Amino acid sequence: MSTDVAIKIIDESKRFLEPYKAYGPMINDGIAQLEKLEKLICDKAYEDAFRLSSAMCEQVTQYRSFVPQLADNLEKVREILRRVS
Repeated sequence: MSTDVAIKIIDESKRFLEPYKAYGPMINDGIAQLEKLEKLICDKAYEDAFRLSSAMCEQVTQYRSFVPQLADNLEKVREILRRVS
């Protein structure tokens, strides 16, 4: 998989979170992290993007039962970045 696929997965994840913005700052923070991750990938800062994606995977672990698709998406992105970094 390429970084283009990672960008598509990130966009899908942001769209998933958008309807829940009213539930609190955690959702807004998650969207902001996804946007930062997307920018790092676009800037080809793959090592930084990999570190951020790894941290995001750890953060979402405790909420995995509530947002399994988001957790899976973050893991896919991390794997893509592992290969390119």
